[in-house]
Amino acid sequence: MKGWAVGAFGALIQFVSGQPLIAQWETVGGGTSRFVRVFRMDTADQSLLIGGAFPYVQGNTIRANGIARWSGSDWSVDGFVDGSGDTTLGGLPYQPVISIAARGDTLFVGHIAESWHQDTDMGYAAMLVNGVWQPCGNPNSIFMFLEAEGRLFSGGTHDSLYNAYAPGIKEWRNGAFQAMPNMPFTSMVSVYEVTYWQGQFYFVGTFNALGSPRIIAFDGVDQWNPVGTGVGGGYFLEAVCGFGDSLYVGGFVQEGANVQSRHIQIWDGSSWKPFFPQVEFIDTVHDLFVHDGSLYVNGVHHWVGEQTEYGILRFDGRELCSIGGPRDNGASAMTVFQDHLYLANHHLPGIEYQFIGKLPLAGLVPDRCADVANTVDESGKEEGRLMPFPNPAHGSVTVHSPAPRSVVDLELVDAAGRVIRSERHPPAERIVLAVEELQPGSYLLVLNTNGARYRAPFIKQ
Repeated sequence: MKGWAVGAFGALIQFVSGQPLIAQWETVGGGTSRFVRVFRMDTADQSLLIGGAFPYVQGNTIRANGIARWSGSDWSVDGFVDGSGDTTLGGLPYQPVISIAARGDTLFVGHIAESWHQDTDMGYAAMLVNGVWQPCGNPNSIFMFLEAEGRLFSGGTHDSLYNAYAPGIKEWRNGAFQAMPNMPFTSMVSVYEVTYWQGQFYFVGTFNALGSPRIIAFDGVDQWNPVGTGVGGGYFLEAVCGFGDSLYVGGFVQEGANVQSRHIQIWDGSSWKPFFPQVEFIDTVHDLFVHDGSLYVNGVHHWVGEQTEYGILRFDGRELCSIGGPRDNGASAMTVFQDHLYLANHHLPGIEYQFIGKLPLAGLVPDRCADVANTVDESGKEEGRLMPFPNPAHGSVTVHSPAPRSVVDLELVDAAGRVIRSERHPPAERIVLAVEELQPGSYLLVLNTNGARYRAPFIKQ
């Protein structure tokens, strides 16, 4: 993205008797008894793993001790061997599960406690193997399991593993967390999230390496690279996600070097750009992820010139939309499961203090939208949008050429932001792209011609 011009606002607020329509959040089987901190999809049985600081789930009827499974209709704690093992109500709420990962028959749990099942050898990180909880690395402080592109990395804030000094990021290989070639950290750092975008892994947190504060890139083999000159502004980044041809980062970031907009901004591959000027984030951006061709942002924001605050923003490459109803407090975690948006929050309308709720995405009416598709780049050239058809597509997708007398360079970008095909097309009224061999999912067409760029998101069935 090359810098954004303000688009026309297109409000989509529904009213009933003069009042805004409140989002219809639904219960998740009675919810949890205390805070939820993390969601993770278990692809083995298509269920949702949920971690946090809750002694109970299902309306306080199932003892969970910080970790449980949700099928979409029922809660279960089967196979978790009593979670943290903390059967007292006093300690657990302040020692939540903060990360979950899985590898084959092993379940990994990162938690904020100096013990697990009253065993200090499992402080901060434990793993469940064949029904038995075991130590995982013996870290000396907060430990997070970070996953991207099928690989598992260490994060959090610690500088000791396996009872030896080991600062920085490690990778799980051959049954242990091992050193990574040329990893640049030599003292304690905080690393909170990773994503894979356009051939590199991007880590964010609170650190400064290679002159790139709070963000660094890894080629997956042995090279670590700065991302421009990083992101200043103090505090931290805790969310990162590629969408289309840009990388989005979020956290709690205020004014400082390379801070283009508070709490969220964009890396276009060569420089940092501000987020869209129509909205302003006023609190931490906790999560960023792509689902069904749209980027979801978990963070409290308002529209410029307005006072109503919302907690979730969705961007489909054309429109920005606030969804989920007004909210003035942040959510600790967010995900999509079975075409419902799940949110960890203690004050959702109608299900207050269930600490978790779900919102149907099918037929969802946004609270507030703006069209931001028509933009300009640094040279004043227009960026426009295309209308692909059919959409969703199966065998091929067609767009009318924005410059039928000119050569067009086309890129096909997947949902992870990777360019998976580049083509040059001769002058023509229409451009037809074969997509039959693509995996089902969300994609983005990017067309460049005569110095202008055009975009077209579409779905492959």
